[in-house]
Amino acid sequence: MDIDRYYADTKKEIAALSTEKLIDEFNQQVGNKGWTAARGIHDAIVLDTLETRGINLSAIYDGKTVSFEHKIALSPDKKKILII
Repeated sequence: MDIDRYYADTKKEIAALSTEKLIDEFNQQVGNKGWTAARGIHDAIVLDTLETRGINLSAIYDGKTVSFEHKIALSPDKKKILII
């Protein structure tokens, strides 16, 4: 796999998704214990995209580690992630 190409292609695809779809993308990974380079890239891009959109991720991300223990939702004001 060409990682650079995969990253660029994935970033372009994810950037086109709605914020609600990005939440769905995250929720699909909840409870998944398996890790691959492709999953790591995908998940990092999802989080980066949410953060770029001004969404507060502090409920799941402390700047170093991400929790995939619980599903999430967007707050009513669409400014932060809530654990559900």
